[in-house]
Amino acid sequence: MIRRIVVCAAMMLALASAVFAGGPNVVVLGIDGMDPAMLKRFMAEGRMPNFQQLINEGSFSNLETSIPPQSPVAWSNFITGTDPGQHGIFDFIHRDPETYTPIFSAAEVVEPGKTLSLGDWVLPLSKGGTVLLRRGVAFWDVLQDAGVPCTIIRVPANYPPSSTEQQTLAGMGTPDLLGSYGTFALYTDDPHWDGAVASGGRIHLVQAIDGRVTTQIEGPRNSLRKSAPMLTAKMTIDVDREHNAARIAVGSHEVLLRAGEWSEWVPVEFDLMGPFKKLHGMCRFHLKSAGPTLELYASPVNIDPMRPALPISTPADYATRLAERTGRYYTQGIAEDTKALEAGAFDDGDFVAQTDTIMAERDRMLDVVLDDYQGGLLFFYVSTIDQSCHALWRDVDPAHPAHVDNNGFEDRFGELYARMDRMLGDVRARIPRDATIIVLSDHGFAPFYKKVNLNAYLYQKGYLALISPEEIGRHPLFGNVFWRRTRAYAAGLNGLYVNLAGREGKGVVPPGAQYDELLDELSRDLLAFRDPETGEQVITTVYMAKDVYHGAEQKNAPDLIVGYNQGYRSSDDSALGTVSRELIVPNLSRWTGDHCIDHRWVPGVLISNRRITADNPALVDVPVTIIRAFGAQPPAVMTGRDLFAGAAPSSTDH
Repeated sequence: MIRRIVVCAAMMLALASAVFAGGPNVVVLGIDGMDPAMLKRFMAEGRMPNFQQLINEGSFSNLETSIPPQSPVAWSNFITGTDPGQHGIFDFIHRDPETYTPIFSAAEVVEPGKTLSLGDWVLPLSKGGTVLLRRGVAFWDVLQDAGVPCTIIRVPANYPPSSTEQQTLAGMGTPDLLGSYGTFALYTDDPHWDGAVASGGRIHLVQAIDGRVTTQIEGPRNSLRKSAPMLTAKMTIDVDREHNAARIAVGSHEVLLRAGEWSEWVPVEFDLMGPFKKLHGMCRFHLKSAGPTLELYASPVNIDPMRPALPISTPADYATRLAERTGRYYTQGIAEDTKALEAGAFDDGDFVAQTDTIMAERDRMLDVVLDDYQGGLLFFYVSTIDQSCHALWRDVDPAHPAHVDNNGFEDRFGELYARMDRMLGDVRARIPRDATIIVLSDHGFAPFYKKVNLNAYLYQKGYLALISPEEIGRHPLFGNVFWRRTRAYAAGLNGLYVNLAGREGKGVVPPGAQYDELLDELSRDLLAFRDPETGEQVITTVYMAKDVYHGAEQKNAPDLIVGYNQGYRSSDDSALGTVSRELIVPNLSRWTGDHCIDHRWVPGVLISNRRITADNPALVDVPVTIIRAFGAQPPAVMTGRDLFAGAAPSSTDH
């Protein structure tokens, strides 16, 4: 009987696929950070023939990005077809209004509601886990209700993956196994690293005894024990200084590397309850040097898609089925290790090599999903242009204060754009001839020359007060702010909040007329803010949330959204609540390109083989356009337009 049910279900699924195979086909490439000006330049140089052909058949337009133009905000606009007033993602960083603590915007960890204590053990009796904070209906669920199959690969702002019957793999926002957004490790016996602290990484000073280093890979804390000890896995490194090589052993797995080489993924097991329960992860190694000193990079411990410790796909086994065909792959949401580059654990060559391996993984994954594609919607996301523009802008821009001359990567952006062109060519060669193709990016890019300490500006203008002015710059997380005398503060990269009575834990500004007058005063002052060194305008737009956001989540928005001029951006310190002494400082870091500025300066791209009939397309229009391409009706909350209304599908042979 069971066998008959399974056979019948399989036949019905095959019949449904066959029926839909005659319906519309839509393939979307989401290329994070692709900039329209760069794209035009590389097309003019003849490096983008597949993009040029697609544009000749259809359309190319700038795509209005989100306010503010941050990736989790922009992709949430794309997913839901709404602005942040509906989906509730306003910045990478929100704040807890009661405590003023900066918090991650897209997801939160919920502890188990009931537990059982047995000695040192704490056993969960009810589920905890990570909760997606993005509100609204994903457009692929609208298509699901219309009977349209969808495959959604690595779309940002979708971790944990929202409940759906569609095939989805989580992207930006997916943590490593430690629960962080990427914590690398560097194992070294170089004394120059002694005492070094790496943001986003751990430096392990080790010693080789008779050529062998005995150390450990650090995992998450064991939440099943009251003491919550750190989980570890033993690792040995046999160092061959004469041949500049090393053998790394983790559990039963060994890899042999010469200096400059990368390993494949190495599984790592952590004992949660001895032999009864294991936590599975994986990492990759890069041997920078074995002699005269050892420097071994270990990637963040990723969730192993072969045995996921956390949900990363729908259905739950989809990530595993992909890995069985592609090999293991980065599951961490942002795989490009800009933190290792910032810390000096990578040089530019290491970073470029790592991003090349990421692109190779993406190519293998795209190959598999194209093999499986039999109609409906396919969305595929690529992150490497975005992360490379962040990290390597100084290499290509002589005007940047951190510019590096002639290090061999001056043409890296052109190489990556050409790689996207080859990807587009591969896609077009393998999908139905009448398929609608859309290539889009969430935003473009601009130089990041100077860091703006917005909380320092608010302090100097008298909007923010300090408990101990003599300790300015020493306290992160608003630790030195005198809230009872503070009227406004900045949190996140583009958000400014009024210290509003009844909303903030120690709010002092009454709602009503005083609140409105303060918003007007702040807006005037921010637009009048000039760079003391050059006289240039620092902030070119200030939006009031009530003017640009619509919906129930507007109550949680920053009161003002600050749009910086090109070349300027909020400092990380200010975004996380440090009040610095300096207003503006040169950006001498390695994160040297950015887009978290006035959204007018960094539009994305929209390209299709269909004719775009609407003026000034925006991200919120795209999901409506996709839904209507399948003859379905978008929900009323999606206020975007059908960008192809009145245009016939292309039948050009490609």
